[in-house]
Amino acid sequence: MRKELIIYGAGGLGREVLTMVNALPEWQPIGFIDDNVPAGTVVKGLKVLGSIAVLDTMTSIPNIVLALGSPLVKKRLEGQLLKYSVQFPRLIHPSVIMQDPASIVIGAGSIITAGCILTTDIHIGKHVLINLNSTIGHDCVIADYTSVMCGVNIAGEVNIGTSVFIGSGVNVLNQASLGEGCTVGMGAVVLKNVLQHTTVAGVPAKEI
Repeated sequence: MRKELIIYGAGGLGREVLTMVNALPEWQPIGFIDDNVPAGTVVKGLKVLGSIAVLDTMTSIPNIVLALGSPLVKKRLEGQLLKYSVQFPRLIHPSVIMQDPASIVIGAGSIITAGCILTTDIHIGKHVLINLNSTIGHDCVIADYTSVMCGVNIAGEVNIGTSVFIGSGVNVLNQASLGEGCTVGMGAVVLKNVLQHTTVAGVPAKEI
């Protein structure tokens, strides 16, 4: 029997997550929650149930996945949802390659999308997004709420803090550290550590 799942966020990422969930036989999507889209709106054949307040009307709370790119929004919403005793399943697309799955830890609510490759000895926190065709090398740590966008290559022994946003096409070299809350602009090449709560961009990446 398929388990019911609500997708929080009916935007572009939410629609992409819906297509991914449809490829996972254990899950049955039953609707979106979105604070900015009117209840009853149909998105890709699935209704928007309402804003977060709709959970107050439910007698039982199903699983919820946060289909949102912003690390700070994910963190805030997780805090609001905890009072409902929500379960946050991790979602891994069938095409994901985990070369040494026994040594890879993936936290609750994290989403690993199509075409990603994870090698060995990797720790991924909760509510982390690894978007399409990204690669994660050996001994990497990616902390909670971080979003890694499409086509990112993260080399070995990289340490990524909480609530980091990494734009599409970024390359992060071995042993670099990305501090909490930092942003790495699209297409950047990170050769050295990035300080927390800073934004870097360019080749090589520099603070802007």
